[in-house]
Amino acid sequence: MQVIAVSLGSGSAFSISELLPYLSSEHRLVSRRLKREDDLRRSIIGDIMVRLIAMDIEGLRNDEIRIEKGVFGKPRLQHMREPWEFNLSHSGNWVVGIVGRKGHRVGIDIQKMGVVNPSLPRYTMSPSEMQKYLSLNPNEQKQYFYELWTRKESYLKMEGIGITVPLGSVFSNESSMNSELASPKNGNPVYFKQYSLDSSYKLTACSTDSRFPGECLVVRSSDLAEVFLRRCREQSAQTCSGVNDKLTEFVPIEAEVEERGLQLQ
Repeated sequence: MQVIAVSLGSGSAFSISELLPYLSSEHRLVSRRLKREDDLRRSIIGDIMVRLIAMDIEGLRNDEIRIEKGVFGKPRLQHMREPWEFNLSHSGNWVVGIVGRKGHRVGIDIQKMGVVNPSLPRYTMSPSEMQKYLSLNPNEQKQYFYELWTRKESYLKMEGIGITVPLGSVFSNESSMNSELASPKNGNPVYFKQYSLDSSYKLTACSTDSRFPGECLVVRSSDLAEVFLRRCREQSAQTCSGVNDKLTEFVPIEAEVEERGLQLQ
């Protein structure tokens, strides 16, 4: 399993025009419809993150990668040779992803913590969770709300059902903050891990596999874009010269970081 966090903050600028030719026609169409540049950058980074991972796990060329979505929008790679899942989330200056292998399901959610709308806690919490929430001071309430929100969202995304059930009914008991819980869907165990990026965000990963990495890999978006462009251009050059493509084994971005000394936050 791998958890990756890509920063779009200061010093992470990249060229959108250079990247767009290497994305799918569907993604380029969606990109043109996004009016805010921040939304476009988050969308592009999520896409190239998945493409780099697919190159490494499946040994695919970039132009062979096809990503489809389930009924509720959970993305998956078409025609996989081995069972693996990925999931993405973004908020503010971060795009995060999780990759699970050997048939394990994964989900992830990140939220930038703002002022909590007074109506949201009653919508997202069970009676026992609401009781605990009301017993906390304002700062503790915000921390608790966003941790609980990202846990429930990551679980629903893992299951591939999105927000199709009331959040208040998901893990609606006093053990909802435990690292291991029984799935409301089938009773099988599911596991959670929270990662710290900075004090303004909550990030929670969920999986049927308990073996989370101790830390998430943090990379600047400009470095991720540079690695992706270099690989795509190398593939194009190899095609022209008739040389077979040889891609690295699964440790996608981290291997590039170590090789090139990319700056991490």
